[in-house]
Amino acid sequence: MSKSGALNLASGVGGKINKEDVQSAVEEYEKYHTSYGGDEESRKANYSDMVNKYYDLATSFYEFGWGESFHFAHRWKEESLRESIKRHEHFLALQLGLKPGMKVLDVGCGIGGPLREIARFSLTSITGLNNNEYQISRGSELNRIAGLDKSCDFVK
Repeated sequence: MSKSGALNLASGVGGKINKEDVQSAVEEYEKYHTSYGGDEESRKANYSDMVNKYYDLATSFYEFGWGESFHFAHRWKEESLRESIKRHEHFLALQLGLKPGMKVLDVGCGIGGPLREIARFSLTSITGLNNNEYQISRGSELNRIAGLDKSCDFVK
């Protein structure tokens, strides 16, 4: 478990998640839904923490299952999930009329898979807006690994 209490996947799709980390994250999230602190008043008072604990836990599973883009796209015959998602993100960039050098805002960006793909495709600078610290730190690391940390960033 990281300092933020979030899970970390070793390498994105197909990475390994430590069983103890999963159990600890589930226990932290379940505190808000069980008899030891799960009353409605407690959930309301700690809503932001509860929501962040959910996304800290779910993000690694999303990344494991879908890769860096947490959305689906229509798939053509013989097309992989990853190919369909990439094609859809390119379609969005074209529909938006994105041109090299433009600045773009991605609201609710998750870990930034679409913003990285669209930035590569359209040669734009993209800022992702997100309220979850774990997703921002994971996205920033993925930007660095992809060599896009100069053209893609995040704001909380």
